Amino acid sequence: MRKVTSPTLILLPFAGLAMAVCGCQEAPIDPPALADQAALNAREVVHQTGGGVAFTQSDDSGLRKILTGTGHASDGLGAMAAALPPGMMSAMSDTPMARAAAGMPSLRTTDEQFDDTADDLRVWLRTRILADGNLESQTSDQAVYLLHGDPTCRALPLDGAPVGTVPALDAHCADQLERLQVRVVLRADGDGVRLTIEVGPDKLELSAFVIHSNLLAIETDLAKAHTATTFIDQTLGSDSPMGGTQFEQLEGTVRVSLRKDGDKKVTFAVSLPAAIHVATRSASGTLGPDVQVAATDPLIALAADGVAQAATATVNLGAVDVLANWNPQSISGQTPNRDLHVAVGGLTGATTFTEGIKELVSKGLGVGSSSVRVRGMSIFDLDLNPSDMHRFDLRISIDPAGEPHFAVTPRFDLSLGLHLGLITNDFVRESPPPSYTLDEVYRIRLDQGGATATVATVPASGAFTGGLAVGPGTLTLSSTKVADPIVVPAGKCLTGVSTVPPGAHPILGALSVVDCPQ
Repeated sequence: MRKVTSPTLILLPFAGLAMAVCGCQEAPIDPPALADQAALNAREVVHQTGGGVAFTQSDDSGLRKILTGTGHASDGLGAMAAALPPGMMSAMSDTPMARAAAGMPSLRTTDEQFDDTADDLRVWLRTRILADGNLESQTSDQAVYLLHGDPTCRALPLDGAPVGTVPALDAHCADQLERLQVRVVLRADGDGVRLTIEVGPDKLELSAFVIHSNLLAIETDLAKAHTATTFIDQTLGSDSPMGGTQFEQLEGTVRVSLRKDGDKKVTFAVSLPAAIHVATRSASGTLGPDVQVAATDPLIALAADGVAQAATATVNLGAVDVLANWNPQSISGQTPNRDLHVAVGGLTGATTFTEGIKELVSKGLGVGSSSVRVRGMSIFDLDLNPSDMHRFDLRISIDPAGEPHFAVTPRFDLSLGLHLGLITNDFVRESPPPSYTLDEVYRIRLDQGGATATVATVPASGAFTGGLAVGPGTLTLSSTKVADPIVVPAGKCLTGVSTVPPGAHPILGALSVVDCPQ
């Protein structure tokens, strides 16, 4: 057999030599130029954010509720490590957005506050952080900035200050930076930069910032951030927010981003690029919670369009598993355990609200099959739309009388299984679980053969005490302990009764199908 030799293979060993001779290798980075570009990019993203969300800030804006609700999604994360070490943000503490966040009133519009803050951010990043005087070292692919009290801890110049005025230096900030040895490692990344924040002589990574022409993002590796935060607490003599808590597991990455999508169009998002697993013990070895959350991108997102004056809030939570303490009687001194297991099959949905339109449109609302178990025994099960990928679409509108109408497609089919009879011995005899929770499966179904089905609230009128009107579609409520389900056809109303008939089911027996008031 004749050996075949490719001319390309023969030339490959010489390719690298030829590139080196002709000077074609990648050029070394230019730290000042990258710093200038990063500062300008950061300013542009913040500027567009102001245009994107300004319409939501009026007193009568319905979208303020969406923005507020999304902001509360991070309320429970207060114990997470800060993305920046103490002192580093000192010069930004008096910006318009910082004052607004602190509740201080302002006569400037939202657009103006964002623009002023964007300008301050550009100056802060270039002259306080990536300042030439902070440059400690550089190689062909990175530059390291060691933050010094001067200039990092000097306030930003004030508008209207006399020429030659030197901004004040924050001595406390300068002392913290000197003790913490805060470094910012700059590397080229896409059309921008990646800034890694390191602390201490061992250069422990606290967080990383990504700045592109259309993106600001903060990434935190939980394990690395915990190690860095421990060093910060020990160095500054602060009490750790975790106290004596020890980690059995500490894995995962959290990313918070702000992306410019166009003129006055931005998206804020929280993502989990790597799955979260946090399991704790006390200093004495007592078990704490064990939480796992699947990687998800994004976990939550809020897209604001200042041109269309619309916003879309999206939730895409992956599978969640929580092992927690089971102590229904709240017995003091009981050794904590992990007998309670909560498993959520994920949450999805995207809800859009447009200013001036009394309508809320949601797509793909859903929750995966979920359960609650105690010592391996299932005491609660939830299943939504099992034949429709566990999802449905929902449209909420308001009629001229101010009553909401709910339209679902293709259907709403929810099953709830309660099996507390398996754990009755865990409760005191005087307070056992109610009879209708011992071993029963409830089902709520609103359907019109896959076409849109609707229900609307109906206020009390005369003898009618208020309830739900169905149509088009059929609303069915059932229980495995009740022979005949409650069926509400189109054109009828579901209402409550003042007294549950003897022998009737405690829940279904309290409902009745009646003619709707005219």
